[in-house]
Amino acid sequence: MEPLFAEEPTFTVSELNAGIGAVLSRAFPEELWVRGEIANISRPPSGHVYFDLVDGDCALAVTLWASDRQVVNAVLRRSGGAVRMTDGTEVRIRVRMSWYAKRGQVALRMLSIDTAYTLGRLAEARELLLRRLQAEGLLARQATLALAPVPLSIGLVTSDNSAAAHDFLQTLDASGFAWKVVLADARVQGVEAETSVLAALERLRSLSVDVVCIVRGGGARTDLAAFDSEAIARAIAGFPIPILTGIGHEIDTTVADLVAHRRCLTPTACAGALVERVSEWNARLHDRRRSIVRAALRAVDTTTLDRLTGQLAQRSPRAIDRASRRVDHVETRVRALDPARVLARGWSITRDEHGRLVRSTADVAPGAGLVTTVADGTVRSTADG
Repeated sequence: MEPLFAEEPTFTVSELNAGIGAVLSRAFPEELWVRGEIANISRPPSGHVYFDLVDGDCALAVTLWASDRQVVNAVLRRSGGAVRMTDGTEVRIRVRMSWYAKRGQVALRMLSIDTAYTLGRLAEARELLLRRLQAEGLLARQATLALAPVPLSIGLVTSDNSAAAHDFLQTLDASGFAWKVVLADARVQGVEAETSVLAALERLRSLSVDVVCIVRGGGARTDLAAFDSEAIARAIAGFPIPILTGIGHEIDTTVADLVAHRRCLTPTACAGALVERVSEWNARLHDRRRSIVRAALRAVDTTTLDRLTGQLAQRSPRAIDRASRRVDHVETRVRALDPARVLARGWSITRDEHGRLVRSTADVAPGAGLVTTVADGTVRSTADG
């Protein structure tokens, strides 16, 4: 009797796994470049790094052994610290692919990283977003909002108890002004940052604050990826209150910086900008107060003098007349004794070389220098022996 079905080869699990391994080794080189997004990264005490490389719904497990980590870290340092391996970062990495037959699993061993790819992807996405925001008129919307002249009430978006929060608050405290700060705690890097910052802004939207400040410390360019987020950029652009950023990265400017009312270089500088604004207003207030006081004093002095003069004229007009005549008499005598009038009549005045007046020949020694003043100048001479 013939079999119901034609005979087909039947593989054991080990045979199938071995066959897959052989196919993979023929289809792919031992080392290759692969790109995707980092997810679920972990750094246990062993020194190894584990993460998934994700592309849509597909993922492959990647291991960076401690022995290879030094090489990768050297590449990262050459980027100037601009790239860090964190969840959500797009990377192009050099790997060695292995097939574990016993577990039926492809394993990728990371050997190196292309930092230019990561930075290029960030720059490309940033540029496309800026073009969209510009076309919609969102880049300049925050700049049209009027910042309060005395912004003492502040909404602060940052990570609670962070160095950025400490620097910001310390700068405000040192000014001595009466600030009121509402802290909206938020994650400022990593895959949760976008959602967290958006939630913090939404909490502050309903509060009566003069200004909102978004601050964080410095870090790698990839650490700032959340602030190139389209969702955060649109939330800032559409916020009804002026927003200042102090994201702590002097070299690069994020999209959040560009849509904000004002960009400051650091959290300290952000707080300093508010202190400066309040100080300027305070100085103008003091100047105006002094001007008002001086004007009031002048008005009071003038009014008082006019009143006293009027009272004196009413009470003793003859006394004022007598005093005026005495003043005129004294003025006439002073003019008569004026040395200039005496010299004009032909008299002269002689002084020794020390400026002392010479009244007799005994006042000078032979050979001493003399200065004689006449009506139109001076004459120098020497005393005879």
